[in-house]
Amino acid sequence: MESFSQKTKEELIRRFPKKKCCVKAEIAAIIRASGSLHLRANRSFVLSISSESASLMRKVHQLLKVGFQLHSQLIIEETEKLGRRWYKLQLTGAKTVKRVLGEIDIISSDLNFDSGVPSNLVRTKCCQAAFLRGAFLARGSVTDPQKSNYHLEIVSENEDFALGLTYLLNLCKFKAGLSQRREYKEYVVYLKEAEAISNFLTFIGAHSALLYMEDVRIVKEMRNEVNRLVNCETANLGKTVRAAVEQIEIITEFMAKEGFKNLPNNLKDLAVLRLENPGASLRELGELATPPLSKSAVNHRMRKLLKIAKTYLV
Repeated sequence: MESFSQKTKEELIRRFPKKKCCVKAEIAAIIRASGSLHLRANRSFVLSISSESASLMRKVHQLLKVGFQLHSQLIIEETEKLGRRWYKLQLTGAKTVKRVLGEIDIISSDLNFDSGVPSNLVRTKCCQAAFLRGAFLARGSVTDPQKSNYHLEIVSENEDFALGLTYLLNLCKFKAGLSQRREYKEYVVYLKEAEAISNFLTFIGAHSALLYMEDVRIVKEMRNEVNRLVNCETANLGKTVRAAVEQIEIITEFMAKEGFKNLPNNLKDLAVLRLENPGASLRELGELATPPLSKSAVNHRMRKLLKIAKTYLV
C-alpha cells in the first residue's frame, strides 16, 4: 500500500512545468539533491541521478529532453541495494555534462562547483515552486496527516544546499527549520506546522494531496472538539454528582435535628426533593418542583438550606 508521501510524489511526477525556465529550475533541484558527478578513466564526465522511483527517473529523462534537447546520451540502469530496487539515470560526455551543469549553475566556466540554490533560477514564483517541487521529489517526505504530528522534510548531505533550501522556503513564507542528523551525516530541512505544510503542497502543485490532508484535518478537529465536549460534560457531571452527594449527606443529618422542623416550607420541600432525586441536577430539581423553579432559584434555596443546616451540625 502506497504511503501518503508516495502518493504525493506520484501526483507531482505527473505535473510538468509549462515554461522552460521552470523545467531548468526543477531539474536543477533534482540534480543538486540526488545527483553525483564522476570522472571516468578516459577523462569523460558522467552525471548520475539515483532514485527508488522509476517514474521519477522517467520524468527526469523527459525534463532533460525538453530543457536541454538531450536524447541518446541518457541511460537508465536498474540495481538493487539493501533489498530495495534503485534506478540510476546517467548523462555521459564531457561537453554535454558541462553544458547541463553550466546552465543550471552547478559548475562555472572555470570548473568551480556551486551546490547551493542558484538565485538566477528561482527569481519568479513559478520557478521557486518548480525548484522546491524538484527538491521534494528527489529527497523529500511527508507524514500521513492521520498521525498525531505533522512533519515534512527534505534531506541533503550538502550543507550549502540545505541552507539555501531553508532560505528559499522562508523567503516563500513557509517557516522552515534546519537540523543535522550527525549519525547519518545529513541535514534536514523541515516544516512542522500543518498550515505551512498545506501551503507548501499548494505551492508545488500537490492539490490532491492537499485535499486529502484538509479532509483529515477537518475530521481530526471535529473529533477533538467532540472529545473536548465529552470531557467537559464528564467533568461537569462529576462535579454535579459530588455536589449532590454532599447535599444529601448534610440534609440527611440535618433532618434528625430539631432545627429542621423550623425551616420555611420552600426549603423543606427542596430538601425532600433532593433526597427523592439523588442523581438530579439543580436544573432538573427545578423542573420537578411545584411550581417549577429556575436553576438559579434552586441554587439560591439550596445554598440557603445548606448554610442553615451547617449551623446545626457544627
